[in-house]
Amino acid sequence: MDGAACLVSCSMFHSVYSFKSCRYNKRDLLLYAVGIGCEELNFVYEHDEDFAAFPTYPIVLTFKGNEQDVVSFPSDAMAAGPPMPPLPGVKVGLDGERYIEKLAPLDVDGAELIIKQRLIGVHARGSGASVETEQLICDLNGKPIYRIVSGAFMVGAKNFKDSGISNSEKVVVPNRAPDSSLEMPTLPNQTHIYRLSGDYNPLHLEPGFAMMSGFKAPILHGLCSLGITARAVIQQYCGGKAEGFKAIKARFAKPVMPGDILVVDMWKEGNKVIVQTKVKSTGAVSINNAYVLLETESKL
Repeated sequence: MDGAACLVSCSMFHSVYSFKSCRYNKRDLLLYAVGIGCEELNFVYEHDEDFAAFPTYPIVLTFKGNEQDVVSFPSDAMAAGPPMPPLPGVKVGLDGERYIEKLAPLDVDGAELIIKQRLIGVHARGSGASVETEQLICDLNGKPIYRIVSGAFMVGAKNFKDSGISNSEKVVVPNRAPDSSLEMPTLPNQTHIYRLSGDYNPLHLEPGFAMMSGFKAPILHGLCSLGITARAVIQQYCGGKAEGFKAIKARFAKPVMPGDILVVDMWKEGNKVIVQTKVKSTGAVSINNAYVLLETESKL
């Protein structure tokens, strides 16, 4: 298929939503919080007076859908998403970026929700293409609760034209020492816990599969590292409370191994906290091009 034909396909998908129901309960919220290393009682103890859903929780709904048991990978919820454009030359798809925006708080008692998904853009990036999809997580009346934009990097894609819009942006780290820096440890079995929230990709657990995928051992879920990064900012600038969080944007730069200690550097610029997460033992940056938006500038 030539580039012009691919452009037509991408434009056609741009305005078309697919729909998938999803649900969660209070136990799901607790399990996710433990999966990203939370020890804070307001996220892991359902009787705490400030108990709340950790604000990045909805990202796992796009994996688990309605299921309360183990799901396949890719799951039915993932398969219900918008079809990927038929890009020539693709060798492999990698998770590239995420933007997660809270539009309304989640009900701590659980809920049934609807995921509306659509393809919003295909753009050339380096040696391939960035394919971006949008998910709106809505209540049963159609009111959006969360907006998520996912960017997948399709290695080797060629002979296509840019189409649609892009949520990707360059985030420049300020030319000064971080205003804050927190060390966030992970457990050697962090992947074992996090996967129970719905992302059962064997890359994160099965050594043979990890080696076939080009890694020496199973790697930590990038979305787990994203949640840990959000935890650091919430601890430092939101008083540890979920209501101070508005949105997070992050690009996955390099893998993290279970058991690594992550260092989250933060630069506060008004209600935006620019962040960079790196592995303490190597200095390798694992999350960059990233920031967290706070609900108001006064939240400290």
